Amino acid sequence: MDQTSTDNQGSHILMLKKEMLILHERIMELEKEVKGIQAKCRHVFYETPAARNCIKCHYAESTYY
Repeated sequence: MDQTSTDNQGSHILMLKKEMLILHERIMELEKEVKGIQAKCRHVFYETPAARNCIKCHYAESTYY
């Protein structure tokens, strides 16, 4: 099996890890935004025996104890 230079692979891995870090930070920002919206929402729940889900903001909580 042919293998390319490990130096080239090393820089590619570093680039991928940097991109992963940027995406992870963006995900955390989006999760904060969702939580903020859900905290301000006047929930309208759709209830099942196991959970309550807001039909407006998709907030969910378990009712199974």
